[in-house]
Amino acid sequence: MVKRYKQTINISTGEDIREEITGAELTEIENEKASVDTKAKKLDAIKFNRLEKLQETDWWVARGNMTAEQTAWRKSLRDIPANFTTEEEYDLLLATEQDETKDNFGHLTHEIWSKP
Repeated sequence: MVKRYKQTINISTGEDIREEITGAELTEIENEKASVDTKAKKLDAIKFNRLEKLQETDWWVARGNMTAEQTAWRKSLRDIPANFTTEEEYDLLLATEQDETKDNFGHLTHEIWSKP
């Protein structure tokens, strides 16, 4: 097994201290990394869906006479990363219809994805 170390500096003496990371510390580090990786993957999926929706409606912009509602909806899509920042919010954005009997089965259900 590869040993892992942490490096700290004693503020009083300026001494550079190298210590082996304990099993508990390593577990904590790995859990934090997994959480960050998961959150990043969810954000990537959200950005992909957002880009898809914006591209689907680019013709609204090209047409030159978007309604105020269409403009606001496109802005809300662009603002997703600023307005939704927690993993719980990401889960809400990525929630899909689970009822197989519905026409929108498997589709995203959050209201932000619904075109005006």
